[in-house]
Amino acid sequence: MSVFKVDYSKAAEFQEIEPGEYEAIVHSYEMKQSSSKKNMVVVDYEIRDDVDQPCGGMKVRFDNFVVSENTEWRFQALSKAVGVPEGTPFSSYKEWADTIINQPVLLIVGTREHNGRKYAQVKGFKPSNVAPPEDDISIGEDETPF
Repeated sequence: MSVFKVDYSKAAEFQEIEPGEYEAIVHSYEMKQSSSKKNMVVVDYEIRDDVDQPCGGMKVRFDNFVVSENTEWRFQALSKAVGVPEGTPFSSYKEWADTIINQPVLLIVGTREHNGRKYAQVKGFKPSNVAPPEDDISIGEDETPF
């Protein structure tokens, strides 16, 4: 019995995420320290594939939310875009990140260049224009490979 079979028809060509607006989901985050030893939340987004738009399923990675007075506006902007209620208190930045995870957002994406390559970079946030994706996924025992 084989576990994997090569199928060239499923091999997608590499596609760059072009500047524009994309419906996305806050996919994951990591708590880290910046090179200047400041705490930060590094957020990754996934461009929604349940919406008719290019790049569905691709990730926009490494959006750094550095904890400082000068960059607090980014935390506020993403909070507003995903619909965190005005005045919501958080006891930690991890608690904030746990609140925004899996939330829909309209990303304004640009590019940045690093070592001669272009990468997608989040330039701003807007509230999503579409309903959140449905999470009603049920998988029966007969549908699992193990």
